[in-house]
Amino acid sequence: MQSKPHDVNRQGRTHPGAATLKKLIDPDKVDANRKKSIQECKRGWGNYTGSGLECDEYPFASTEEGATKGDNRFSVRLIDGPDNRKGGEYVNEVYTLNRVLNGDPFYVKITN
Repeated sequence: MQSKPHDVNRQGRTHPGAATLKKLIDPDKVDANRKKSIQECKRGWGNYTGSGLECDEYPFASTEEGATKGDNRFSVRLIDGPDNRKGGEYVNEVYTLNRVLNGDPFYVKITN
């Protein structure tokens, strides 16, 4: 299955861009964020099971600003499964190396 562009603004959603994010450790809330993101991916791209693609979300499921926050300020996109998992490993490494604890604010800076 080929990933196709998905205009999140058309659906009335925006993402928080340079806003502060806060770390979330409650596994039930993280899981709820992830499930809502996956639901949105399925709504946009249909059943992608077996395609090797996974639902990537921003803000991360591991933040208070994730998909279940209720303000519709999140973005989803299907990406290669191994790339998605590697991205999650990098985020967790940043949390660990910088001792980002529950509720700690942090920023994401996109670089080349």
